[in-house]
Amino acid sequence: MSSYDSARRDLIARENPHSRISEMEIQARLFAGEYGTRWTTASEREVEILHFGRWNHEAGPDFIGVRFRFEGEPECEGDLEVDMDARDWERHGHATNPAYSGVLLQLFVDSPGARAFARTSEFREISQAHLSVGDVAPLPLRHMPGAVDREAALAMIEEAAEFRLRQKHASHARAVSLHGPETAMFHTIAAGLGYKNNSIPFLLSAQRTGLRAAGASDGEARLFGMAGFLQPRTFDMADEATRNYLKPLWDQWWALRDSFSRLALPVEMWKFSGIRPSNHPHRRMGALAALASQFSGFRAAIKSGGAKGFSDFFGALAHPYWSRHWNLSAGLLEKDLALVGPDRVRDLLVNAYLPSLPLESAREVIQALRGTTPGGRIRLASEWLVGSVDRELMRSASQQQGLLQLYADFGSLTALEAWSKIRSNRN
Repeated sequence: MSSYDSARRDLIARENPHSRISEMEIQARLFAGEYGTRWTTASEREVEILHFGRWNHEAGPDFIGVRFRFEGEPECEGDLEVDMDARDWERHGHATNPAYSGVLLQLFVDSPGARAFARTSEFREISQAHLSVGDVAPLPLRHMPGAVDREAALAMIEEAAEFRLRQKHASHARAVSLHGPETAMFHTIAAGLGYKNNSIPFLLSAQRTGLRAAGASDGEARLFGMAGFLQPRTFDMADEATRNYLKPLWDQWWALRDSFSRLALPVEMWKFSGIRPSNHPHRRMGALAALASQFSGFRAAIKSGGAKGFSDFFGALAHPYWSRHWNLSAGLLEKDLALVGPDRVRDLLVNAYLPSLPLESAREVIQALRGTTPGGRIRLASEWLVGSVDRELMRSASQQQGLLQLYADFGSLTALEAWSKIRSNRN
């Protein structure tokens, strides 16, 4: 374990608030493999999830037909329940509900002081394991004093960038083991198109639609329908060009709506304000639909061109409607604009493509990759670290990744305190 990893774990070991994380977001991240696939149960047995089976959106356990491997036992299949609190098993009546009799594991986020047992209606004990979802909150501005010198700043950035790369690589490997390489890439790109404001709604839309369905002839209708963007009011108030675009989507979604409308995301999940027009969720969903419809060409571009092929594909990605519109209520733009801009392509390259490479290859690419236009979080991280926005510390993609990781992990401390913790874990 690196000194950076040790210092980070020491800090995160304190109690972290996670009340802002919804159960739906936790399930989405769990399904994507972000929380890992191995846990230690309350009875001190190791348990591993080999496949999440089917994500259940009806009454009953959260995941059905999950493949488990419990320590000392052969692989088995059963159901998985995810609760915010270990006591929810009893509170929600699962103990007396026969629909939960196939559950083999309950993952819980919080637990009371005393252990809360989980049993089925047949009085079979359910294995339980704690699911860690908390992160250290970013630092408020009042913690800015305590900058470090340039040499320390560079050392911290380098260690944080290496840690972040390894974490992304491990997360991608878990997703591949659960869903396969193509679906893992599709999910990561979807979350990346949502950026920080809408990453979870985009991830959910992609997960609930599925890559194969998203790439089918009615895939765009499915994506927009699952996202909750196909509303009668939108169609009624649209101009002629938008009506012409929406009508076939409506026709296709209408045939599917009775079966899938319960999976459509509520509008409250989306953030539309404070977003640049080019990043509007409608337009980003159009980009995801365009990618899904051309996924075989995308794979070929990566196979033949690597990182350049990835970037060139997205640079040329176009859509007959979304290349000329910001959203479903905006008028026609004067000229075609890039469906995915250069900075977002670079972010997708770093977050979706590089983690799929062997670690050493990914390290070589990111260290030579120029960074994007520094966003607010990167500039704030620089201020926290050295007391000013120092562009020399954020020129490369690797440096920007390191700044983001430092701020996310140690933002509750001053930079000097963070540096002290990292150094102390070296010794």
